[in-house]
Amino acid sequence: MLKCLLRGIDYLDRNKIMHRDIKPENILFKNKNSLDEPCIVDFGLASRFDIDNYLFVRCGTPGFVAPEIANLKSSNENQTKYNSKVDIFSVGVIMHSMYFIS
Repeated sequence: MLKCLLRGIDYLDRNKIMHRDIKPENILFKNKNSLDEPCIVDFGLASRFDIDNYLFVRCGTPGFVAPEIANLKSSNENQTKYNSKVDIFSVGVIMHSMYFIS
């Protein structure tokens, strides 16, 4: 599952898109009885990372959001540039949580 999920994040990265709200609720599976084909859904907070200003600068779900986003002081500061690595952080949190649940 992790491998397929990271392929999806890689696809988004190659197209300069960051989801910014990767969490278990936004990962669905194509087949009911199989974890082999996860699908990333809910692109309501997604943005391109090659633009100057994001529509939502601070966004995401607490507990899954990357420090680059969570630690922003103000939307007016010049430090608001980040990229799809924020999605990799969120996937890491999910995988870490799954390890301790199982």
